[in-house]
Amino acid sequence: MADREPLLLAADIGATKTALGLFAPAGRPLAQQTVHNSGFASFDDLLAAFLAEQAAVVDCACIGVAGPVIDQAVTMTNLAWSLDAGQLVSRHGLRRVWLINDLVATALGAVQLGPADLYPLNAGTPRPGAVMAVLAPGSGLGEAFLVPGEDGWQPYPSEGGHASFAPRNREQLDLLAHLLALQDHVAVEQVCSGLAIPELFDFLADRIAPPAWLLDELAATADRTPVIVRAALAALDGGPACETAVRTLRLFADILADEAANLVLKTMALGGLFIGGGLAPRLLPFLAAPSFLAMFARGGYRDWLRAVPIQVVRNPQAALLGAAAYGRSRCRP
Repeated sequence: MADREPLLLAADIGATKTALGLFAPAGRPLAQQTVHNSGFASFDDLLAAFLAEQAAVVDCACIGVAGPVIDQAVTMTNLAWSLDAGQLVSRHGLRRVWLINDLVATALGAVQLGPADLYPLNAGTPRPGAVMAVLAPGSGLGEAFLVPGEDGWQPYPSEGGHASFAPRNREQLDLLAHLLALQDHVAVEQVCSGLAIPELFDFLADRIAPPAWLLDELAATADRTPVIVRAALAALDGGPACETAVRTLRLFADILADEAANLVLKTMALGGLFIGGGLAPRLLPFLAAPSFLAMFARGGYRDWLRAVPIQVVRNPQAALLGAAAYGRSRCRP
C-alpha cells in the first residue's frame, strides 16, 4: 500500500488472534486484517509480516494488549508474548508506539459505536457526567472504566478479572469449594470466561449427566468451549435436549451479571456498562433473559443498578477502533 502521508497502525492482540489496521491521519481506515497468533513466534514477527505485506509508511502505532501494561512494556496474560514500546520503535522504524491494555482499547471503541453495533440488555437511565464501565469475557475476563474529562473520555485499566470469585448462592458456594479443592485461589475469570466454561460444565456434569452424544463430541476436540456453547444454544432453539450445557451457560450468565454489578459499584459507573469480548454476542439468549438483570440489580443499591444502561458490544473491531482513537489523539507531528 502506498500513501503520501505517514499512517497510524492500530492493533488489538488477544490470546488467540490479533487484529491490525492502518488508518489515515484523519481516521479513515485503509486496511484491516485479523491473523491467528499461532502462526508467529512473537508479535515482532507478526507486525513485520503485516507491514511488509502492506508496504506502507507508518508513523505511529497504538497496540491494545491482553495484559497489564507497566512502563510501556507488557507480558501477556494468556499468551507467551512480551512487548516493549521502545523496542518496537527501533525494530520497525516507527516514531512513537503506545501500548495500552486491551480493555482500555475496547472502552474507547465502545463509546464510538452506534446502535447497530450494540445490543441493549437494559435501557436504564444514564446519569449525566458519570463514569462508564466495560466488562469483557473472552479467553480471560477484562475490566476497565471511563471517566469523563475536559478532553473527552479518559480510560483506565483494571485487573479486576483476577480478583477473588465471590459466590452468590449455594450452587456457586459449591462451585468455589470444588475449585478450592484443586487450587489455593479462585479468580473470577476462572469461572467467568471462555476458558472457564469447560470448568463450569465439569462441575455441573457431576450433578446432571450429559448426553452420550455430547460427551463423544467433547472427547474429540481440544477446545471444548464452542461445543458446549453450540449444544446449549441448540437446546434452547428446539434441538437435542442438553440440560448440562444449558445450566452451564446459565451459571456463567449469573456469575457475569454479579461481577458486572461489582464493577459498576466499585467504579460508580452510573453512566452505563458495556459488555464486550468475543463471547457475549454468542450468548445473547442467556444474557437477554430476565434472570440476568435480576442477578445484576441486587443488594442495597439495587435501584441504582436497575437504572444503569447495559449494552452488549456486537462489533468485533471495537478494540481496534479504540486503539486507533487513542493513537490518533496522541500522534502529532
